[in-house]
Amino acid sequence: MPNNYIRNYTIILKQVQHKIGKPVSVDVVIAIIESFGIKDKDTAVYYNFKDIKSLAIGIFKELSLDIYNDLKNEQEIQEELNIKKEKEGFFYEASLFIKSYLSNTSYLLAFVIQLITIILFGSSLYAFVGFNKLQSTTVILGVILGMVLSGGTIQVIGNEISKHYYLNDFSMVRKMTFYLIKQGLFILISVLLFLNILNYLIPFYPHKMVLFTSIYAFLIGFLFLVFAPLHVLKSRIIIFISTTFPTFLGIYLIKESKLNIYQIHFIGLLLAIAIVIIFILIYFKFKKAKKSKNKKYRIGVLFYNNFYFFLYGLLINLFFFIDRIIAWSSYKISNFFFPVYYEKDYEIGMDLAIIFFLLLAGSIEYNSTYFIRNLNKKRKNTKLTDIISYKKNVHDLYLKNVLLLCSTAIPIFILVQYIIYGKWGYNYFFSEPIKYTNIKVAQIGMLAYFFICWGILNTSYLTVLKRQKKALEILFMACVSNIIFGFTLSRLFSYEDSVYGLLAGAILFAGLTLKENINILKNIDYHTPY
Repeated sequence: MPNNYIRNYTIILKQVQHKIGKPVSVDVVIAIIESFGIKDKDTAVYYNFKDIKSLAIGIFKELSLDIYNDLKNEQEIQEELNIKKEKEGFFYEASLFIKSYLSNTSYLLAFVIQLITIILFGSSLYAFVGFNKLQSTTVILGVILGMVLSGGTIQVIGNEISKHYYLNDFSMVRKMTFYLIKQGLFILISVLLFLNILNYLIPFYPHKMVLFTSIYAFLIGFLFLVFAPLHVLKSRIIIFISTTFPTFLGIYLIKESKLNIYQIHFIGLLLAIAIVIIFILIYFKFKKAKKSKNKKYRIGVLFYNNFYFFLYGLLINLFFFIDRIIAWSSYKISNFFFPVYYEKDYEIGMDLAIIFFLLLAGSIEYNSTYFIRNLNKKRKNTKLTDIISYKKNVHDLYLKNVLLLCSTAIPIFILVQYIIYGKWGYNYFFSEPIKYTNIKVAQIGMLAYFFICWGILNTSYLTVLKRQKKALEILFMACVSNIIFGFTLSRLFSYEDSVYGLLAGAILFAGLTLKENINILKNIDYHTPY
């Protein structure tokens, strides 16, 4: 082979090597060569091969030699360098966990402020201690509708804009953020309009009550929609700022103005929404990054890629409120006047349980990231012939994450127990002592929320491993279980026993997602997370 042929052949050999490392077939090599723009007529002139296939066979045979057993492509080499540079050890992982946990729970500052203002001033962004039961029903149904109806779109926002965010494509991040928020608002308006028309034709509630419920639902749903991109944009602190200022403004207006409580709440929610939108606009205006001028999103592709995410977000939010709806629809509570009627003893118990959930949920993102990072590391460092050892390592990694979840849950559980029973707990801050019903609902609710967190953690792994459909099927079964158990027990015994439905659904959710993860981990070499 003349020198120019040898030189050209060596160049393309290295190019293929850098692209794919050790090739798995001749067809892969052919595809790579064609991607370089080389045609059959070029191979005889520049490489002394009659066609691309002949050239590919030659390259494949050479790269299949034993001396290339440890061959890696550019991405694999870079990942290996990153792994080597990465620090390890208990204290390093502990520092990562603390940093991640504090970041993921920073939004709890907003929750804490709302709780403090309720205790000290009797009001928060959308709550008021002076509400009667009918007014409380109006607001709480608005909160539930707002969260459920926006839940699917929120999940899509998180999934879709994170793809473009980590590619530094802030032009697409901006486009997708505002497009998806608009779609979420369209869903909110459409469903709420339908419910108002339905109630007009078949009056379940007073028309004015449904109108006010719809306004609360729209504003709260809108607020959560604009909160959604803040998590991806690493700007969770804006959640705290946007809720705290309107809350204190509302407290001032209650004392100094003649506005009624509904007007004050609506002003506060609109102000919170405006603060977040202004921040997002400023963020994208001053964020400097590469822009994709001609890149557009296609509605069909967007729908196809996010269909399961949307349904998951819708169902998981619905799952959280099924037990409340069942409890409040009991004849012992509603007295046949309204289909669903607020009962504060059940809500107090669930509010105590939700403290446990919010604090525990902060560890889920770290657990998921830790699992994926180490899974990739072990995959890169394991030879195909040592797959049994690899599977064992992956199982150990999963077990370690579950143990971390449990170890995080224990101190949080103790904290909530102190809130329930401690000297400086619930009874210290509220004039009405905590009741047996509150405690019963709180204790069972916390147990249920632990299994929900475990199920969500399992689902995050299933999502990475492209099993979103299976996770959605399991969540649907959990919702059905929640309804059946909750309805049956609350009608046979006491209304608050609907919380057992939440527990049954949560155990099923965690158990079936665990089973699915075990099945996948047995064949983990066929799944490549990214």
